[in-house]
Amino acid sequence: MTVLLPFLVNAALNFVLGLLIALFLGPEAFGLYAIGAALVVLVNTATLDWLKLSAVRFYTAQTRESDPSIRATLDLLFAAVALVLCLLLVLALLAGFDGGLPRALLAAAVLAAIGAGWFDYHGAIARARFLDAAYARLIFVRAVIVLVLMVGGAWLTRDPATVLLAGLVGTIASVLSARTRLSDGPVSFAGARKELARDFLRYALPLVAGNAVYSLIPLLNRSLLAEAHGFAESGYFSLASDIGLRLFPMLATMLEIVLLREVIRLDETRGRNAARRRIAGNLVLVLAVVLPAALGFWLVLPAFEALLVPAAFRGHFAHFMAPLLPGFAAIALFQAAIYPVFLLEKRTLIAAVVAVAGLGVNLAWLWAPGAATSLRFAAAQSAGFVAVLLITGFVALRSLPKGLPLRDMACVLLAGLAMALAIWPLRGSLPPLPELVLQIGLGGLVYGAVILACDVARWRTGLRLRWLARKASLARKPR
Repeated sequence: MTVLLPFLVNAALNFVLGLLIALFLGPEAFGLYAIGAALVVLVNTATLDWLKLSAVRFYTAQTRESDPSIRATLDLLFAAVALVLCLLLVLALLAGFDGGLPRALLAAAVLAAIGAGWFDYHGAIARARFLDAAYARLIFVRAVIVLVLMVGGAWLTRDPATVLLAGLVGTIASVLSARTRLSDGPVSFAGARKELARDFLRYALPLVAGNAVYSLIPLLNRSLLAEAHGFAESGYFSLASDIGLRLFPMLATMLEIVLLREVIRLDETRGRNAARRRIAGNLVLVLAVVLPAALGFWLVLPAFEALLVPAAFRGHFAHFMAPLLPGFAAIALFQAAIYPVFLLEKRTLIAAVVAVAGLGVNLAWLWAPGAATSLRFAAAQSAGFVAVLLITGFVALRSLPKGLPLRDMACVLLAGLAMALAIWPLRGSLPPLPELVLQIGLGGLVYGAVILACDVARWRTGLRLRWLARKASLARKPR
C-alpha cells in the first residue's frame, strides 16, 4: 500500500492539474501548451528514459555496496546527456530552428524534459532500493508544488512556456527534498565504466525505442490537428487526450507494480512456468479493472463534462473523449497484462517493432481517403493503440502455458454490460453532481455483484474462505 498510495495521490492531482491549466489558459493557449507538454514527454523518453530503466534493472541495495561503479556510471551518463541536450538547444535557437513553436516554448519544453528525466531517475533509484518512504516524498512534494506553481503560472500569465517552466521548478524542488536519502555520498564520476554504459544501452534501447514511438503518436496528432484546424481545436482534442493519457497509464502502472512483483518472485523461486501461469491468471484481473474504468468513463461523460470540464471545452471534450477511450483501454491492457510476458522473456525488442506498427496504423488512418475532420485524429490515435494491443496479444498468448480463461473473461464482459444497462437510463436525468455520484455508486454495485455472482477467478470463493478462516480464528480465542 505504501508504494501504491503515491500513485493514487499523483493521479488525482494530475487529473486536477490538467483541468485547471485548461481552465486558465483557454482552448488556443492550451493547444499550444499541450504540444509543448507532449514534446517534454518525447524528449525525456527518447534521451533519458533508458537511464531510469537501467537503474531499475541493474542498481539495487546490494549492488550499491558491492559495485558502486553502477551508480557512478548512471550519474555520469545523466549529466552527459543533459549537457548535450542543453548544447543542442542553444545551437538550435542560434540557428533559428524552432520546429514551428515559439522559441520560449521550445526552450521550456527541453529544459522541462531534462527535469522530468532527473525526477524519473531518482524515482527509479528509490524503487530499486525499496525506499518507499523516499519515493512517496518525491511524488507528494512534486505533485503539490507543481499543482500550485503551474496553475498559478497559468492564471497569472496565460503563457504556456511559463507553465512548463513552473513545472520544472516543482520537479527540481521535489528531487532536492529527497536527494540526501537517495544519495550514495559525494558525487563521483571516477568509478564510471564504459562497458557498463554499453550494457545499459543494449538492455534499454529496445524499450526506449518503443516508448519513444508511443510518445510520438500524441505529439504528431496534436501538431497535425493544429496545422489543419488551428490551435483551439488541438486544445479541445488535447484536454481529452491528456486526461486519458494521465489516468489509464497510471491505472496500468499501479496494476503492474502489484502484479509484476509477484511474477518476478515466482520466476525466481518456482521457475519460469509458474511465472507464466501467474501472468495468464492476471489477464482476468487486469480486464476486470480496465473494462469498467473505460466503459464507466464513457457512460458518465455527460455528467462528468458538465460538472468538471471548463466551460470553454464543454461539448468538445466528450466529442473527442468517446473515440479516444478504446485506445486508452488498449494501452492499459497492453501495459499491465501483455507486456509482462515480454519482460519476463527479455524479448523487449518487440516493443519497438510493434510501436512502429501502431504509428503506421495511426498515419494510415489519417491519410485514408475521406474528409479530414478533427474527429479523425482521435479515431486514428485509438486505432494505433488498439493495433498495438492486438499484435502483442497474439504474440504473447502463444507463449503462455495455458489457454485464455474464457469463462471468466466472458463473465467480466457480462458484468460490464449489466453495469451499462443500470447506468444508461440515468444519463441526463439529474443535475450533474447527484447524477455522477449515483452512476458511480450504482454502477459499482451492479458490476461487483455480477463479478461475485459468477465467482470470477474464484474471488468469491477466496473471500468466503478468508471469512471462514477469520471466523474460526476468532472462535478459538479464549473469552
